[in-house]
Amino acid sequence: MPARNRWSDAGAAAAVERYGASGISEALALRTFTARLLGSDPELVLHGGGNTSVKTSVSGLLGESIPVLCVKGSGWDLATIEPPAIPPCAWSRCSPCAPWRL
Repeated sequence: MPARNRWSDAGAAAAVERYGASGISEALALRTFTARLLGSDPELVLHGGGNTSVKTSVSGLLGESIPVLCVKGSGWDLATIEPPAIPPCAWSRCSPCAPWRL
């Protein structure tokens, strides 16, 4: 059976607004929203399984933009995931291990 398209512009906008009120970036809010969409379909993801990530940037202590890779931690169910489950890692720490650039 083909996967059902669960995307909703209104749902995405609501996620950006809700998470944004807590200081969460649009990129991470949308990644959380899409991860929950995928995780809510048991045909696609087993309970407690799945991986997700997003490349974005955060503001440093002095207001500088820091490129980061936010990666889902273990133990979080995609159907109910929240932004704290996708913590950032400074890209400068990741890039020596990867041949690509942010």
